[in-house]
Amino acid sequence: MRNRMEILVNEELLREKLIPCREVCPVLLDIFTWKQEVYPVVLSSLVTIFFGLLWYLDPSVLTAVSTIGLILTAADFFLPILSKSVSNPESWTPEKERKFTVFINRIAYYSVQTWNFHVSLGDWKREKPNMYTSCIIVALLFLAWIGNAVNNLLLAYLVVLFLTLFPGLMHRRILHIYVSKATLTVLQALGIKPKRS
Repeated sequence: MRNRMEILVNEELLREKLIPCREVCPVLLDIFTWKQEVYPVVLSSLVTIFFGLLWYLDPSVLTAVSTIGLILTAADFFLPILSKSVSNPESWTPEKERKFTVFINRIAYYSVQTWNFHVSLGDWKREKPNMYTSCIIVALLFLAWIGNAVNNLLLAYLVVLFLTLFPGLMHRRILHIYVSKATLTVLQALGIKPKRS
């Protein structure tokens, strides 16, 4: 676990690991940051088709996990081969190198943010164990209630769809705008004046 985390947060190690499929990374960056207006529609459609097939075929959990594992294993095997077959030293431009660097930087950034959140939870647990335990219990009870009230496949679909669209939402600052508006609305409803920066 630690070794993988070191790779994810270290840009040099991550670059070394992604060199075999570096031709694909700039394309993935364009798709996930919505370089063209059609990309969020394509991403949403692919996720919807995948979950639609899961719903229609209704496989067992073991079959679904095995199928997803097969898809990931095939992608892990074929992406470097595909990248080597289309790679041409003359076609690797400074723009592609910049996109490759940005792609690596984004993965490292979100990995560090995830690790920092994990560390913050650990610090909170040590400093305020009663508050930590109470909040975790309330959050888990809320999630259990949501999981019981809403279809599990629908929940999984919504989570995967959000995670797929998350890089584009962050890149275009859409998430930031709506979270700021929601926070402002809640503060106004509570009668609290927001601080101006």
